[in-house]
Amino acid sequence: MNGSIAVTTQQPFDKLDSLPLFSVNPGVPVEDALERAANLMLYVEALAAADAFPNKGLESAVVQTLSEMAKALVRACKRVEEEGKG
Repeated sequence: MNGSIAVTTQQPFDKLDSLPLFSVNPGVPVEDALERAANLMLYVEALAAADAFPNKGLESAVVQTLSEMAKALVRACKRVEEEGKG
């Protein structure tokens, strides 16, 4: 890549009525974004294993939100890789 660092692209997530509420910001180094995505999935795993919430609806919402954040980070990195192949 000629000494350049791969960075994220903007990736919206968590939509309400088809409008994105949040997004991954462009320009974050891919290595950092993927590390954060891995950490988010560790949180999901720990919450699921601990049976931490007596309210299962709340637990499901938290797990879904953390998972969507992690997926958005990975998608933001994947787009960079795909653009670099062209």
